[in-house]
Amino acid sequence: MSLAPSDPAWTAAYEQLAVKLRAALSDSAIAVEHVGSTAVPGLPAKPILDVALGMRPGVDPDTVVEALTSLGFIYRGSAEEDDGLDLMFGWEDTPRHRVVNLHVATYDGRRWREWVVFRDRLRADSQARDTYAALKADLARRFPNDRQAYIAGKDTFVASILAT
Repeated sequence: MSLAPSDPAWTAAYEQLAVKLRAALSDSAIAVEHVGSTAVPGLPAKPILDVALGMRPGVDPDTVVEALTSLGFIYRGSAEEDDGLDLMFGWEDTPRHRVVNLHVATYDGRRWREWVVFRDRLRADSQARDTYAALKADLARRFPNDRQAYIAGKDTFVASILAT
């Protein structure tokens, strides 16, 4: 697992993708947000964009899956969510090289709020951003080939940011 220095190209790539997503799901998408580490200036990250797509309540998941797979996204599954939609997609520029994680959730549901609040707090608080950067660097060193351990190692920090 390697982290790259923050790159302004990530924002430009997100903006191009957001245009395509809005066009493909204009009837059912309320918002598209750049979330995750690549959305926080100055924060090192795996060079994989995390994008959250906020959908209207009651949207048919099959319609969303069909629209996104027609754009080339790979459907990765869904999770049970008590307040609506929770779908995961990936985009690969070459086989097995993911460059986008697309999270689809009900707009303003719990998952949506967590992604946006976490990003906004890291953008606003350079100390929290730097603490998170150090944690991620440590986890990347300790778990270079264990994605699940790397992700789990961030859970306590993420929960603390969401609780403030």
